[in-house]
Amino acid sequence: MNTLWNNFIYEPIYNTLVFIASNVAFKDVGLAVLIVTVLIRFILMPLSKKSIISQYKMRLLQPKLDEIKSRGLSKEEESKAQFALYKTEGINPFSGCLYLLIQLPILFALYFSFMKGINQPEHLYSFLSTEGLKNSFLGLIDITKPFIPFAVLAGITQAVQAFLAPKPPTTSGEGFQAQFTKSLSMQTKYVLPIIIIFIASKLAAAVSLYWIVTNLFSIGQELYFRKTLKLKS
Repeated sequence: MNTLWNNFIYEPIYNTLVFIASNVAFKDVGLAVLIVTVLIRFILMPLSKKSIISQYKMRLLQPKLDEIKSRGLSKEEESKAQFALYKTEGINPFSGCLYLLIQLPILFALYFSFMKGINQPEHLYSFLSTEGLKNSFLGLIDITKPFIPFAVLAGITQAVQAFLAPKPPTTSGEGFQAQFTKSLSMQTKYVLPIIIIFIASKLAAAVSLYWIVTNLFSIGQELYFRKTLKLKS
């Protein structure tokens, strides 16, 4: 498992960061984090587009889901009917989870890169060098240490993204599912940003920078897809 992590996730991301810092970002590792983040988001764009469209379709599908629920079926039969409907409509209800799961290893790889330091000969590809690299962002901020303004910006941009995201499907009734959906939506908008600020304030500024750029990219992407695909929030 450790070999899989190093060879296919950690080392490729770490070495991409070193390569871009050395050859594109004027030896500025913080600027390299920004470039790598944007590059990763462009690579993941087809998956994020699919996730966003699925969320909007789920809202439009809610009346049909409520109709299935009203039939009084057993839990197993209800689940089968719902998944049959998703298949007919071409919706993957788990696409959002998949998109999140893909991003987590990237975040961890960046975190470990700065926890261990940018100079790691045991993980560096032979054709690369860390000589002359500066652990700064535009020469102003040490990205190996926590930076509160970046942590706050990470939380604020997360909040903006949550408010712009498609509203969760409105579940009829006041049962557990309706209450859970409402509670999750509220926590995503108001609680998660505060948690992110707290966590980011304890981590290297590079991780906060990744969070900020990721959130800004998601905000722009949401607005772009909403306009071009004529999606209604």
